[in-house]
Amino acid sequence: MKKIKITCFICVVVLAVISLSGCAMINNVFNKVREEWSGINFVASVYDSYGNKTLKMKGSSLSINTLKESGIFLDSEGNDKTYQSSVLDVTIDGRQVLMVGDTIIFAEDGLDMVTDFSVDEINSEKNTPNIQWIDRNINKFKNKIGKNRTIIISTQMGVPIGVYQGNSVYVEVPGDLPKTTRLSIDGKIMYIHRANYQIIDSSLIQ
Repeated sequence: MKKIKITCFICVVVLAVISLSGCAMINNVFNKVREEWSGINFVASVYDSYGNKTLKMKGSSLSINTLKESGIFLDSEGNDKTYQSSVLDVTIDGRQVLMVGDTIIFAEDGLDMVTDFSVDEINSEKNTPNIQWIDRNINKFKNKIGKNRTIIISTQMGVPIGVYQGNSVYVEVPGDLPKTTRLSIDGKIMYIHRANYQIIDSSLIQ
């Protein structure tokens, strides 16, 4: 038991050191551990279809999961199929909120929204030739390190909500959270749930 505790402690320390080294993907892994064990101080903002904030939730320890219920149905051939719940299970300081269908932004304390920002054109002019499959793989690698990006968020009807920016942004789509994108922005966590968004390399914005 003592060896297990020592091993766990070493793993946490290693993750912390690597996190501080600036790799956004590793930083994101470390934040997942922190979120799972102690919870993270989030502000959750809920919006209607017209971009109006209808609810704000804040807690000293907030975590997000999916209600672990699934149903079974028969496909056209009579075989059993399962489907995943689309209900968010939000834990706030030990209490529970179940949510479905809303546009929600979960932003860790310290992530500030830019509200007076608009982008109506992206225009890139480059004289050097590009090989697209190489560029795609370079972008995948840069995503793991963290890229300078601008995140423009709107409702599912396309009404603007706000903008976030970061020098080191990592993006992933969690397999266990429906219609949700998770971002690490300069070491802090954000979830975008049921919203339209564009995540743009900031160098493309004039």
